[in-house]
Amino acid sequence: MRWLGLAAAPLLFLVAPVLAVLAVLGTLFVGITTSGDPDQQPEACTSTSAVATSTVSELQVQNSDGDSVTLGASQLENAATIIAVGNEMGVSSRGVRIALMTALVESTLKMWANSTVPESLEHDHDAVGSDHDSVGLFQQRPSAGWGDVDELMDARYSAQAFYGGPEGPNGGRPAGLLDVPGWEQLGLGEAAQRVQVSAFPDRYDEWSSAAQQIINALGGACVPSGSGEAALPLNPPFIQTSGFGPRNIGGNASTWHAAVDLINPGVACGQPVYAVLPGEVVFSNFLWLSIRHPDGFTVSYLHMEEGDHLVDVGDVVEAGQQIGRVGNAGAEQGMSFGCHLDLRINVAGNTNPEVAKLDTVADIGGDPAWSTYVHPLEFMRIFGVDLLVDGQAPQLQPVGG
Repeated sequence: MRWLGLAAAPLLFLVAPVLAVLAVLGTLFVGITTSGDPDQQPEACTSTSAVATSTVSELQVQNSDGDSVTLGASQLENAATIIAVGNEMGVSSRGVRIALMTALVESTLKMWANSTVPESLEHDHDAVGSDHDSVGLFQQRPSAGWGDVDELMDARYSAQAFYGGPEGPNGGRPAGLLDVPGWEQLGLGEAAQRVQVSAFPDRYDEWSSAAQQIINALGGACVPSGSGEAALPLNPPFIQTSGFGPRNIGGNASTWHAAVDLINPGVACGQPVYAVLPGEVVFSNFLWLSIRHPDGFTVSYLHMEEGDHLVDVGDVVEAGQQIGRVGNAGAEQGMSFGCHLDLRINVAGNTNPEVAKLDTVADIGGDPAWSTYVHPLEFMRIFGVDLLVDGQAPQLQPVGG
């Protein structure tokens, strides 16, 4: 009964439109129906279990392919429960987003009963399906050890089981998100797949931006990802095809490369690109997408086609949020010779003392046009991420940029 499209089974049960959601930091009302004052800011989140009554009853979200779905009151209540449980368990906003995008794919945030599991029909539910013995928001199977039917038809329990970890109900078998080694460094979709073990692993990333919309609308997680956490820019495995420093690859490509070029081997074009750190989108054009971190430095992602940018100037993004797709923008101008991601960091305006220790292009006598840029690999190590594989990135024929 895994949800494979926007069409779902008829809604059989709908809770009252008044739902409990978290009273947390600044609510961003985007495409939602509300009778309250959209400019009114709720109090800061001081308790991971605090809730408040809201009249939010509808939210339209969109995936990376442009498909949209309108979430009703019961779906938003389920989303609020997933957020609340994550807060109570100390899960970061990145983990909460993974849980929401997973539930969007598996159930569209509806509580599914299963016609082949009669006991599930005895519980309040939004829809009915018949995929194996899968039930609930995350399509968890009693036969796989996720819990009994009564438990899995409860939104709070199913969220606790998905998150797992020391406070999870399953003791790591099956593994919840917090039981996956290094889950914070995985791509969002890959982390979801490690828990769900789906036959359709590519679906999760498509809904990462929609999950962030829900977090913004309902208030979000009380445990931010924080400046000390970072994400990979591409789903692993990926390789470096052009390094930081002087080069000569022809065309109009830069001869002093203040960046690293990365690709997913095999099919590079169209692969998801993720923000490595949180920040605000400050620039977007046919070649560049730049995000300024609260510490003042700017991370730029080059060569995504402008139509593949999933965020706009002024948007606030988090580490691990999908911001676009790998492309070959600049090919017509002789600045790119194949789909790849150019990742570069400008430290002008930086206030982070660890970042300030890095040598800039000016410090090493490089091209003065890039004087305030630093080596991306050294930069990412400050935030606990090594972009290389086993200490070495295979060097292929540069694809430029």
